[in-house]
Parts: sequence; structure tokens; C-alpha cells
Amino acid sequence: MPIKQLVKFATEQAGQGAPRYYRQRAIRWVIRIDPQGNGHLLNLVTADAKAGVLMPAPYVTRTSGVAAMLVVDTLDYVFAVAKDDSAKAQASAEKRNDAYVELLHAWRDATGDPVAETVCEFFDQERHLPLLEKIPDDAPSSDLIAVRVAGEYVHERPSAIDFWGQVSRDRKSSGLQGMCLSCNREGSLLKTVPDMIKSSLIPVGVDSKGRPKRGRDAALISVNTSAQGRGGQLQLGNTPLCEDCGAQTMAALNHLLSDDRHRRRGDDSVLTWWLAEPAAEFDLMMIENPDPGQVRDLLKEIHSGGGHTRLDEGAFHALTLSANQSRVVVRDWLDAPLREIKQNIASWFDDHGSVDVWSDGVHYVPLRFLVRASGRWDRGKKQYVPGTAIHGLERALLHAALHGAAPPSHLVPQLLHRIRNDHRIDLPRVALLRLALTRPPFKEATMPGLDPGNTTPAYVWGRTFAVLEALQRRALPDVNATIRDRFFGLAMTQPAATMRLLRTNANGHIKKLSRSEKTRPAGRALDNRLADLVALLDADKGLPPHLNARDQMKFILGYDHQRAHDAAAARAAKEAKNAQEPPTDESDPTDEA
Repeated sequence: MPIKQLVKFATEQAGQGAPRYYRQRAIRWVIRIDPQGNGHLLNLVTADAKAGVLMPAPYVTRTSGVAAMLVVDTLDYVFAVAKDDSAKAQASAEKRNDAYVELLHAWRDATGDPVAETVCEFFDQERHLPLLEKIPDDAPSSDLIAVRVAGEYVHERPSAIDFWGQVSRDRKSSGLQGMCLSCNREGSLLKTVPDMIKSSLIPVGVDSKGRPKRGRDAALISVNTSAQGRGGQLQLGNTPLCEDCGAQTMAALNHLLSDDRHRRRGDDSVLTWWLAEPAAEFDLMMIENPDPGQVRDLLKEIHSGGGHTRLDEGAFHALTLSANQSRVVVRDWLDAPLREIKQNIASWFDDHGSVDVWSDGVHYVPLRFLVRASGRWDRGKKQYVPGTAIHGLERALLHAALHGAAPPSHLVPQLLHRIRNDHRIDLPRVALLRLALTRPPFKEATMPGLDPGNTTPAYVWGRTFAVLEALQRRALPDVNATIRDRFFGLAMTQPAATMRLLRTNANGHIKKLSRSEKTRPAGRALDNRLADLVALLDADKGLPPHLNARDQMKFILGYDHQRAHDAAAARAAKEAKNAQEPPTDESDPTDEA
């Protein structure tokens, strides 16, 4: 279960972080108490720290009502700054301030710390009130303020840390004894989880302009009504956790989600992962930044069957999380041998790697580019329109990569619809189609580049369409609208009718090229290639009148593979010419990309 593995991570790998029940918080204001007991207000906001200075400060989840934090708290608790001008808000702020001062007194009485005595005296004599005039009227009541005495932040004193830990345990305890679901030991059980996941750590989507929305702190486990829990149990009644396991679970989760080496943020979810064997080496972020050398080494390791070590037997753990208001949604949980994950990621690259029209070799596409390519293409701006990608595709592709599973079933029809409408064929879209065609339900053995042995009518038709387009470009270099601009959508669905029309036009292009000595070799080469492709089709059946979704994908792949092959041959011919060497037999005189 995730909780057990998170506790194990916190114990063995997370190291010594902030004290228990402390969290990194952005502190904007500081009250400095001098030796004479007078207060001075400091503003920690700078150009480099616009929200204040991050430091560990006391924190537990405020589930309801008034619950002060020790020393470091918001303006409404420290200065009784109301959220608005209403009498209700002012009364609430005064209750918060009373609770804040009462907690300071409890700390002083429990520990006898002389610094606690100094702080209590400062607030009891209301020496903090003149400082309120120095705080701007528009400062939000949620701004955090700390206290410093003799150059030391008061909340960092050992007595404060120990006292706050006891207060937090008392607040979160259910008062019941029982068996912890994580460590399987008898002990005092928690009423609620002691901490929440910080709002900045789980993305909650983007607005219409593509800007990230602002979320809320979210609870990993939250059962507030009897209808939500089994048997009417509230809070952690169905998930009994001891104080130690509950605190370590949340500490580990916040630690992992804050570390770029252990997370991948999407638009509305985040994936975090860790290894049971920290010495094992594996970079999951290669699916986002596929370095060719790194991918090549992984494929070599998996395909050769070598490199198997004890570390490869260690476990790989991953959580995919999103947020629904103030609750965490666990989208996926993966607990598998590292070797299996390596094999799945290697298959991910094997199944989507594709050739590119503009450069040689097989290319692997970052996940974010694959997601973006499912959206609508804007010809004017020459980019994919933000916010138009298939909803949920990012999470689905992450799941496919990690589990070795098929992409979502709705990917193919929606992507084909986009291509029919905008005629955009590029590396990410071709990679998506190849991935879908390679995995269930199709399970086609597709090549990353041109496959001369593939004689299926749809694939050959795609290759033929590419040659017809190259022929038009060579004969009419200044044409405004190519056959792809005018007929690609029709060619995807009705190949036989489209072929009859375009073949007639191609005859005219060939005649035009043959009239000039300069263009005659290109015309002859393209005519021969066209004849070779037509010969691959069944003489009796020819092209089918219609193509289903599977064949439409093959048509697009054939079209792109032929274009990439011709472009690569043209580049090779150009390099040979520049080197004053004759071009090879595979060179293409069309120089068409």
C-alpha cells in the first residue's frame, strides 16, 4: 500500500528534514524584540523573495474552528487583523488572537523557557499593537509573521519544537488505541492526518489562456460525513494510523512532490516516484527529455538481456495525484520491480520512435509534445492552440508508458479527426499513431521508418500520395495550394476516387517536366517511382473505396515515411555533391521534404 512505502521512504531515504509538525512556509513579517522589550517590524519581502522568506515553521492542518500555531501565524491570529470590516469578521479575529496568546502562555508555563517569558510579556503589555500601524491596509490577513529575540527565530528553539510537537499530537489524536494499518503496532491512533499537501504541489488545471489555476491545500484522507466512510466512520476511522506513520507519510509525500528529481507535473495532475533501492540508477524523466544516448543505452540493456543486477530486483513506486477542491485524488499507484519498469519504458520508446522529415535517424518525442499534438493546429500562428489537447491524455499516456499498456481508446478517432481537418502531419502526431497502431487492440508490427516490404493497400496509398505531392511541387514550384492542402482529408477516407483524380493530374505534371532538359531526370525518376508503387497494389482490387480507422493510420504513416525517406535521400545527395562525390543510387532528384 502507498502509506507503508511512504513511511519506509521517510525512514530510510528522506533524511533529516524539518522538525515534526513543521513545514516550509513563506514568512513575510518579523517582530524583532530588542533587549529593552520593544518591538520592531521587519518586512522580508524582496525582489528575490516576493512572497517572503521560506523557512520551517509550526504547522498542522486546521480542520475547523480556531486553532493557533505556536509563535508563527497569520496576521489575524497575531494582530487580530480581520478579513473584512464586518463585525463577525472582527469578532472572529479577536478569538484567534486570544487563542494565539493563550498558546504562548501554555508554552511558557510548560517549559519555563525565559525567551517564552519575554514573548508573553511583550504581547501581554500590548507592545505589538503600535507595529500594526506599519502594516499596509491592503495586506491580506493570511500573511505570516514570526518573532525574533536576540537574533534567533523563537519558533526554532528546542523548547518550542518539543512543545509544539506535543500540542499537535494532542490535537490530532483520536483518543483511541488500536492497530496501525501501516506499521501493524498497537498504539494511539490519529483522528485526522497531521498535515496536508501544499497547494502548489498538485496542479489543478489551466484557465482559458493556458495559465495554471491556483489550488488549495489538500488532504490525503478526508472523510467528513458518514455517507463517505464505510459503516458511517468519519475521518481516519476506516484508515487507522498511528501518529508516527501519519506524520511520516505526509512528510515523505510533501518531500517527494517538492523534488524535481522525483516528480513530473502535468496540467491537472502530478506523478511522483521513488526507488526502494536508492543506489539503483534510473531516470524516469527520460520520457520527458529523451536524450538519444540515454535511450540507446536503455534499449541496449533491455534487448541484450544483460546488466541484470540485484538492484534491478528492487521495487519502483509511483503515485499519480490530482486534487478535487481540498481532497487528494489518487489516480494511479504502481508498485513493481525496477526491471519491469525499465522494460516498459524501453517498449515505450520502441513503440513510438519515428523518423522525421527534417533530420535523419529515429527520434523519440517528449511526452508533453505528444500531448500537445493531439490539439488543434493553428496555421496562421503555426502552433498548437493551447487548451485544445485531448482531456486526460497526459495521465493516460503516463499510465501507458509505466504499465506497458495501450493508449486510451478515444485517442485514435480524435487524432484522426484533427488531421483530417488541419492536415498537420509532424513527428509527434506520427509517433502517436505508431504507438496506437503497435499496441492493443491493433498490435500491428509497424516500422519507425519506410517499410518497402509493407504492401498493405493503405500504406502503399500513403506512399503514393507523397510521391504525387512531390511530383506536383516539382512541376509547379509556386503552387499556392498543394494536393495535401486540397485533398488530404478525402484521401484519408476515399482512396480510390482520390487516386483517379490525382493520377490524371500527375500525367500532366510528368509531361511538363519532360519538356525541359533540366527537369526531365526528376520527372522520369518520379514517374518510375509512381509506377513501382502502383505495381504493389493488387491488379484486380486496386485501392479500396473507403478506409477504416486502422487503415487511415497506415495511410498517414506511409505518407510520412515516404516523405522522410525522400528528404533523407535528398540530403545525402546534396552532401555528396558538396563533397564532389557522385550521389548514391538511393539519392532522390526531387529534393522534396
